[in-house]
Amino acid sequence: MIRKSVLLASTALAGFLTTQAAVAQPARSLEDRVRALEQLLGASPNAGAERSLEARVEALEAQIQQRVMEDDARAARLSTVEAELAQEKTEDEAEAQRLMVLETQLEQKAEDELTIRTRLATLEQSSADASWIYDFNRATIRTADNRFQLAFRGRFQFDSGLFFQDSDLPSFVTVGRDLHNGANFRRAQIGVEGRVYRDFNYEFVFDFGSSGTERAGQIYLLRVAYTGIPYFTINAGAIQPKFTMDDSTSSAEITFLERASIINTVLDPFGGSDSRRGLELIYQRADLFKGGDNLLISTAFTGERIAAVKTDDEGSQLTGRVAYRFHSDERSNYQIGFDVARILNKPNGLLSFSDRPETRVDGTQLVGFGTGGLAAAVPAKTAWLYGIEGAMNIGSFYAGGEYYRYGMDRTAPSLKDPEFSGWYVQASYFLTGEMRPYLPASAAFGSPAVVSPFALDSGSWGTWEIKARYSNNTLDALTDDPLSVNRVLGGEQNIVTIGANWYLNRNLRWMFDYLIADVDRRDNSGQQVGQDFSAFVNRLQFSF
Repeated sequence: MIRKSVLLASTALAGFLTTQAAVAQPARSLEDRVRALEQLLGASPNAGAERSLEARVEALEAQIQQRVMEDDARAARLSTVEAELAQEKTEDEAEAQRLMVLETQLEQKAEDELTIRTRLATLEQSSADASWIYDFNRATIRTADNRFQLAFRGRFQFDSGLFFQDSDLPSFVTVGRDLHNGANFRRAQIGVEGRVYRDFNYEFVFDFGSSGTERAGQIYLLRVAYTGIPYFTINAGAIQPKFTMDDSTSSAEITFLERASIINTVLDPFGGSDSRRGLELIYQRADLFKGGDNLLISTAFTGERIAAVKTDDEGSQLTGRVAYRFHSDERSNYQIGFDVARILNKPNGLLSFSDRPETRVDGTQLVGFGTGGLAAAVPAKTAWLYGIEGAMNIGSFYAGGEYYRYGMDRTAPSLKDPEFSGWYVQASYFLTGEMRPYLPASAAFGSPAVVSPFALDSGSWGTWEIKARYSNNTLDALTDDPLSVNRVLGGEQNIVTIGANWYLNRNLRWMFDYLIADVDRRDNSGQQVGQDFSAFVNRLQFSF
């Protein structure tokens, strides 16, 4: 508005000066009109008193021109500000557009998360659904998340055998004089095993088989295990401790019908074998020191076996085993180990050790002490044991063995403490090319995978294995001692076993053992009451 006023005044002044000679202004003089313009432009009232009218007009023109230039500068600055405001507005609109895109993306992400949660809920719901698995005749129920599992298991071993004895044994040979031919169910087991809440395992097995004759049935295994600590397992209940290599091998996977005599002799008194009330801690880890190795350390505190008749306080034992596989490749494994055990307390003060001749068709025990017909039990409450073990396979060839030495601390300090020993070595070879797999969890060797199960229509004959074993079990001690009360006349048993195993498929196995037994046992008078004999025994086994 100021700029327009100035321009109008300048125009009026120029017009006035141009036409001053022709136009008359009776109301206002030229002086008055110039003075009015000076006042309008802010000049002092007395500033032009000494100047001519023309000079004052030129000064007004210059002043008006200066005002015009200032207005132009202000207009330019205003245009710049307006451009900046327009740029900011454009940027604000772009930022608003970007924010809108981000908000849309966030809304889409929220929708995607809702979709994922819905799918996850669907998966979680489906994970609660149990599924049936039927693998090699073992039926298993398992939840989709594998936190819960239940598997049915069974093992049936039907043994039969013939004994070949001298018909003219001396009359003083009374124990095992007539070993009975026949048959029996060595094991008839049925049970379940599984897992709950991922970190707890359980195993409930009942057995109706036995030695020489069947029984009404008893608890074979009834245990709960915690596996939530890496590499550790804690077993509690009626357990079978990992004690000795032979007993750490499942009865469904042992090479011969029975474990070696020395193993059967020491297992029960020292707190091993099945149906054992106790607590066990196992550490097992593969690839610990180098690739392919495996270390197992097991220790157990045990009481009596479930089937034992209590006539006194509960006995207690402590067992320990360390086994280390120091080499492994695709076709071979090598392992060494040692075992220790201690009878902590035998409440009745009488220790007994004995065994049968590596067959249970006839349950007669031919060597030992503390059993009917044999030497008397030794008065002692504590005993010790140590031993070494080793096993290996190279492809289809397998070999293993163990040595144990043990002794007892007699309650009478004046008597000498007896010591005993035993050992075995065994080997087998698969004619059909299979091999025994190594089982890290038990540090033992298992049964082969049958590549071609028996089937007449396809001409497949399953898997065939030949085998041999020599075992020694010495239960004599201090036999030459001048004091008869120091002597323990349990006898010595040496057995050579040869045979074959026919694996028809993964569930069915037929085993054949031919035993040559040499039993050397003397009575208190020095009379030989042992015998030599042979036996042919076989076992038809079905397991799942």
